[in-house]
Amino acid sequence: MTQQVMCLILGMMSPLTSMAALPLGMGLSAMAATLLELSLTGLGLSADADLSVFSNLTMLVKLSMPNNSITGKMPSNIGDFQTLEYLDLSNNLFFSSLPLEIGKLGSLKNLSLAGNNFSGSIPDSISGITSIESLDLSCNSFSGSLPSSLRKLNGLVSLNLSLNGFTKNIPKGFELMPNLEVLDLHGNMLEGNLDGQFLLLTMAVHVDFSGNNLVTSTSSKQNFIPGVADTIQYLNLSHNQLTGSLVNGNEAQIFGNLKVLDLSYNQLSGELPGFNFVYDLQVLKLSNNRFSGFVPNGLLKGDSLVLTELDLSGNNLSGPINMITSTTLNILNLSSNGLSGDLPLLTGSCAVLDLSRNQFGGNLSRLVKWANVEILDLSQNNLTGSIPEVTSQFLRLNYLNISHNFLSSSLPKVVTQFPKLTVLDFSFNQLDGPFLTALLTSTTLQELHLENNFLSGSIEFSPSPFGTNLEVLDLSHNQLTGYFPDGFGSLTGLKVLSLAKNNLSGSLPTSMANLTLLSSLDISQNHFTGALPSNLSNSLESFNASYNDLTGVVPENLRKFPLSSFFPGNSRLQYPNPPPGSGQVPSGNPNRKPIKNIVKVVVIVVCVVAVVILILLAIFIHYTRISKRPLPQRVTSKDISRRTSSNPSGVSGRDSAGLVVSAKDLMTSRKGSSSEIISADEKITGFSPSKNSHFSWSPESGESYPAESLARLDVRSPDRLAGELHFLDDTITLSPEELSRAPAEVLGRSSHGTSYRATLDNGMFLTVKWLREGVAKQRKDFAKEAKKFANIRHPNVVGLRGYYWGPTQHEKLILSDYISPGSLASFLYDRPGRKGPPLSWAQRLKIAVDVARGLNYLHFDRAVPHGNIKATNILLDGPDLNARVADYCLHRLMTQAGTIEQILDAGVLGYRAPELASSKKPLPSFKSDVYAFGVILLELLTGKCAGDVVSGEDGGVDLSDWVRLKVTEGRGSECFDAVLLPEMGNPAADKGMKEVLGIALRCIRSVSERPGIKTIYEDLSSI
Repeated sequence: MTQQVMCLILGMMSPLTSMAALPLGMGLSAMAATLLELSLTGLGLSADADLSVFSNLTMLVKLSMPNNSITGKMPSNIGDFQTLEYLDLSNNLFFSSLPLEIGKLGSLKNLSLAGNNFSGSIPDSISGITSIESLDLSCNSFSGSLPSSLRKLNGLVSLNLSLNGFTKNIPKGFELMPNLEVLDLHGNMLEGNLDGQFLLLTMAVHVDFSGNNLVTSTSSKQNFIPGVADTIQYLNLSHNQLTGSLVNGNEAQIFGNLKVLDLSYNQLSGELPGFNFVYDLQVLKLSNNRFSGFVPNGLLKGDSLVLTELDLSGNNLSGPINMITSTTLNILNLSSNGLSGDLPLLTGSCAVLDLSRNQFGGNLSRLVKWANVEILDLSQNNLTGSIPEVTSQFLRLNYLNISHNFLSSSLPKVVTQFPKLTVLDFSFNQLDGPFLTALLTSTTLQELHLENNFLSGSIEFSPSPFGTNLEVLDLSHNQLTGYFPDGFGSLTGLKVLSLAKNNLSGSLPTSMANLTLLSSLDISQNHFTGALPSNLSNSLESFNASYNDLTGVVPENLRKFPLSSFFPGNSRLQYPNPPPGSGQVPSGNPNRKPIKNIVKVVVIVVCVVAVVILILLAIFIHYTRISKRPLPQRVTSKDISRRTSSNPSGVSGRDSAGLVVSAKDLMTSRKGSSSEIISADEKITGFSPSKNSHFSWSPESGESYPAESLARLDVRSPDRLAGELHFLDDTITLSPEELSRAPAEVLGRSSHGTSYRATLDNGMFLTVKWLREGVAKQRKDFAKEAKKFANIRHPNVVGLRGYYWGPTQHEKLILSDYISPGSLASFLYDRPGRKGPPLSWAQRLKIAVDVARGLNYLHFDRAVPHGNIKATNILLDGPDLNARVADYCLHRLMTQAGTIEQILDAGVLGYRAPELASSKKPLPSFKSDVYAFGVILLELLTGKCAGDVVSGEDGGVDLSDWVRLKVTEGRGSECFDAVLLPEMGNPAADKGMKEVLGIALRCIRSVSERPGIKTIYEDLSSI
């Protein structure tokens, strides 16, 4: 070998090549004097590397090993690499802290350790890398404060320390670094004041401080920041705790030459400035703050601006939007505000337009002019009328959502002509007429949501010769008739199919076996007959066929689902060997049908006779008591009616769905009862309360009292709810009488009351929480706090709809959205009756991120703590199991005693933060929410219930102490749920579990060391 210089590049080797197979043993010693560059980029290598072996390469200038799965430590002799100028170990599995010797790399110009597991603090000796130009330590587990010695790196051009665990203040002096162009500190736990001097004097072009706990300086409270340097083009301060206003007398000085400005997810307020002098601004994101007033016309007209993206969502903006004429604006998000009036006249070039969750009214006639839109969301407004048939110009439309409005008439045929449409959502409207089967043969449509309308007729179509891409089809809660379409078998890409609550009948075709990718199937509440197909897809994760007339035996591959997937209904369907504790399964012998009918008739006759006898007995007792009174008083017909209605049978006429809630449901719940899972068989028939007592009785409660006991309890039940029903928005209209007769079933109990699922006359479900007597505040305070919930709308937060205030102390109801299929507790814990198969790691991680996002919204958008985080208050929505937090802020509606009892209940269940236990008058806080969320993360990782005692070597301990002990002993991986063991073979999943474990442990630290939910949300989102 005669060459003086040599470069060894192995970037094109097979991904199966292992580190041990590389010629680095005898080859390195032979090339030590000549090798300048060693590149092992993206080979899929998986090995434990000893980097110290490269120290013999005395002329090595570049060492590049990114995008592998190599583990190892930073060698203590790293300072021996005297000639090294480029070191890239990014996106591997290296760990350990940085040695002090790293400061001896005086020739190093580029250092990238991003995407590893390095930890500890950055040593002050790092200032010795005097030649460094690019330093990237992002996506690791570094902690501690940022060393002030970083300011001595005068040649530094790019500094990226994002997505770590750095704390305390940002050191002053970064603005004095003359060559610094990029400073990225996002996704840490940095706190203290935002340094206005840095923003004014820096020479940087790209500044990202998002996802920290920075606050506005007290000297800048009114104007937020004094100004922005002319050099800054990208400024991201989102997801902090900044306050103040953007309005200032000299807007040009404030916003300088910015091209991208992101201030979203803060607590900024006041009116929006006009941005009249910001000529270079292209992206403006101000979402999820507290801005109010009108949307500045200049932002939408675009006379002097070059804005391409504008996000003002999640604020308190109001007023109309008349026109959007900007020719540069491509993305516009005004969702989750209070905007009103007709839809705007759109003549610009918007491709993405989100006006959802506002108060826009009127019809859709202006859509005719919206020719350039590709993604359009108008959901959750007050739109009425029909969908225009003259919108064929939507040649680019990809996503169309007009759900949760008041649209009527039939489906427009023109939607079948949109050539690029992939998602169509017209759900929760008042559409009627036939279903457009042409939508099922579309070659582009992937999701079709038409649930909760009044569509009728049969579903008959011929398969498309070109195939389809449909993955989600929801036609539930309509009035469809006919048979299960055999053509559905041609929709081979279908993953979610819901036909629940229609009038479909007939047998289920064998062609359903062609739906091999199906993960969720709901055919409940129809009139299907015959046997369940035995060849349904094994990939099913959610299945419901209850409330039908199916017969035969449940196929073996469907027996992984609980009995609630098949019953009630299907009285002749057999479920062999049901799981223990699941209750009685109806016999499946069809020959017994005549006997069953006779039994039903006998039972009905006996019940009728018993009712007549009891009514006569009640009348007899009533008149006997009157006749024995020595001084008879005048009795009104109203009084007589009231007394005769409180019969001990609890049976009432059809028009008075009267006495319906069991005594045990309204009595004080025992501690720990909130984690109790209620069976679906526990049903009631309406919501009329006992007028003068919080005790009442129903035949299904399993409790009975003699007549004298009932008299002692003073039970008098009115025929209907006689109080006032208040709604927080206009999405539903309902009278107290309609709520009285709504069929309902018990969902669960907690320290403050019992929850029911109510089925309204229009088929809509509501969750009704009946507050226990004595826990609610006085009416004025209760109403004042309840009104604050009106604008709480978020995909990961269950929406509150209203409340009922009755004439007696125990008649306090809270109405909210009903979320199905159930709570996290019912899916996670390994107990009899668990819903569906065990949750995968991907599902658990998604649930964690969803909950963190919902809490982040409550904490920073609404500035209220949840106050009652637990697994039963995390509801999983739809087939994708989107997590939504429920029962939030109830402490604001309750007395101090009720709040204390709720916190005590949380203590029994393992979710109470230590600082609440030591307080005489505990109140939920943001930090106590973070603690409870940390416990939720531990439950997701372990599969265990926080309220259970875990057996340890030193006896029983609670879940958090057990996990801490395991981690301290270096056996943290033993905490993970056994069902996740197969997934731990995947390095990415294993790394993700360990990262979530670290986040969970940070959440359950002492209150002073506990991070905020924004940081937790950012960390989880980055996994």
